[in-house]
Amino acid sequence: MDGRDETRCAHVKMHTFRSSQAMVGMNPSKPVSPAPSVRKRPQQERGVVRFNRLLDAAHALLERQELHEIGLYQIAKEAQVPPASAYHFFPSPDAVLLALAERYHTLFYELVDHVDAPRAPTWQAWLKLRIAAAVRLYNDTPPIRKLLLGSHTTREVVQSEAGFNDVLARSILAHCERLFHMPYVRDAERRFLVMLTLIDAVLSLSYAKHGMITPQFEEDALVAAVSYCRTFLPEVIEQREAVAPSKTES
Repeated sequence: MDGRDETRCAHVKMHTFRSSQAMVGMNPSKPVSPAPSVRKRPQQERGVVRFNRLLDAAHALLERQELHEIGLYQIAKEAQVPPASAYHFFPSPDAVLLALAERYHTLFYELVDHVDAPRAPTWQAWLKLRIAAAVRLYNDTPPIRKLLLGSHTTREVVQSEAGFNDVLARSILAHCERLFHMPYVRDAERRFLVMLTLIDAVLSLSYAKHGMITPQFEEDALVAAVSYCRTFLPEVIEQREAVAPSKTES
C-alpha cells in the first residue's frame, strides 16, 4: 500500500472520529436511521435467503479481490442470484457492503460478552483480552480488514462504523459495570467512544502499513487505550463477585 493509500486511510478514520463525536449525544433508545442506499430488509423466507446469499457472495469476493474491484452484477453472479433480484435488495454495490459491514459489526458485539471475566481480574486485563480478540478476528478474516480498515471504505460504511462504535461504547460500559464496581465517570459513554476511536486508528495504521495487525501495533493499541482510560479511571477497581447459578439453572 503506497503513501496515498495510507493518507486516504487516515482521512477516512478522521472522518469516522468526527462522525462519532456528532453521535455522542444520540438517544440510545432511538434506532439509528438506515443510510439512504439501503433498501428495506426482506421479510419473506425466500427473500431472506437471497439477501444472505448476496452477502455471503460479497464476503467470498472480498477474500479474493479488493473492495473497489467488486460490482453488483459480479456479486449476483457469485451468489447465483438473478441480477434483478440483487438490484431489488441493493441499489448499488455500496449498499451490499454496508449490509455486510453491519453483519461484521455483530461479530464485534459478541466479543464483548465472550471475554471471560475470571480471566480478567482487572479492567486493564479485560481490555487487553478484548483487543486481542478483535485483532484475531481482523487477522483471521481478510474481508473484515478490507471493509472496516481499508483505504477504499465507502462513506456509508464510515457512517455505519461511527454509529456502531457509539453503541459498542455503551455496551462496553454496561459490561464493565457488571464485572467491576465502577466509579461514577462523567460522560462515560463519550470517553469509551474516544477509547474505541483510538484503538481503531492504531489498528487502521497497522493495516495501512502491513496489510494486517502486527503484534507491535496490537500492543500500541492497548497502550493508547489504557493510557487514555487512566485519565478517568482509577488504577484499581474492585471486581464484582461471581454470581452463583440458581438452583433452577444448576
